[in-house]
Amino acid sequence: MSSKLEFIRKINLVQFIYLNRFCRNVVRNGKGKIIPYKNAVIDLAPDSQIILIDGDLEVGAEKLKKSKTETYIRLRSGAKWNVRENCTVNYGCCIEVLKDALLETDYFTMNTRSVLIAANQITLGHDVMIGRNAVIYDSDFHPIADAENHILNPSKPVSIGNHVWLGTGSMVLKGVTIGDNAIIAAGEIVRNSVEADTTAAGGQRMKNKGEWRRT
Repeated sequence: MSSKLEFIRKINLVQFIYLNRFCRNVVRNGKGKIIPYKNAVIDLAPDSQIILIDGDLEVGAEKLKKSKTETYIRLRSGAKWNVRENCTVNYGCCIEVLKDALLETDYFTMNTRSVLIAANQITLGHDVMIGRNAVIYDSDFHPIADAENHILNPSKPVSIGNHVWLGTGSMVLKGVTIGDNAIIAAGEIVRNSVEADTTAAGGQRMKNKGEWRRT
């Protein structure tokens, strides 16, 4: 089977044509395309936008044969996602951009069962590798107010730099900045910013002794 026929067999062809030819929510400022694999669920509010520059957005990649596992992309009212480079969201993941929030991404990959929800702003740099079951939040999502009705836990932007590895089951919470070349260990909960060239593991910070690789 030719590579073109194999590609067509794996994707949701009707959704592919609609999103890249007719959907007003998708703005193509370059050669980028949305590639929805089978069981990709993409829900775009009427005034939301996905802006594709030169990268493809793959949704539901690497799905097992005969699996019915869904992958979710949802943009609420006024939400915007700037896709500046290629990105791959594997099967079983969930990305939501809530009302009037912003997601900006360079090249990244997101492994199975991971979740990213932006209520304010989340930025991913170039070559971010998100392991399985990782979570990225920029909000607590439920406000806590004092007696004078002041919100005590407002949403705060999250910024993840270039060449960052988020290990399996790690969690990045609101207000965090992660510097370039950082490594977040498996199961690590990141509540405070992580400097460049640093590994966060067991609640500790240590300078990297080498550089991580995808291969």
